[in-house]
Amino acid sequence: MGLTAQELSPIALVVFTSKRVGKKYRRSIEVSRFYVGTNYSSKTRPVFEARVAKDTLLNALEKLSIKFASRGDSVVELYSEADFRRAIVFAGVRQFIASPSKARDWIDIVKAMSDLEVLLWFTKLSYLHEKSGYWGVYRVAKAITILYKL
Repeated sequence: MGLTAQELSPIALVVFTSKRVGKKYRRSIEVSRFYVGTNYSSKTRPVFEARVAKDTLLNALEKLSIKFASRGDSVVELYSEADFRRAIVFAGVRQFIASPSKARDWIDIVKAMSDLEVLLWFTKLSYLHEKSGYWGVYRVAKAITILYKL
């Protein structure tokens, strides 16, 4: 659901990069970094970071009917706070789902969530991401997968 950049003013960015992880077995993974505002640099700290590939997230944005526009090869602009929160909730849990069928179910669940429910999970995910990083997000994502029977 791409738009032209002049139709709306963007409120958030999603930047796709790679990151080196692992102590014993070093490997490179794709990550999606979420920033509030339209200006970012390499020194800017993201609001949220998820180990979700670009094609996975873009496919989900289309299925969730989230308006976005591409700014170059590795940056996507988002235009609504509610959509920004919904994208973070999706990505925060999706990074821990390995099964393709459960991933499709997760898209349907996120699409059916009310704005209040999305706000609750967004708050939990972003707070624990800031406080304890990847493993803090894992705890919330695990609770969500149990709650929604994924």
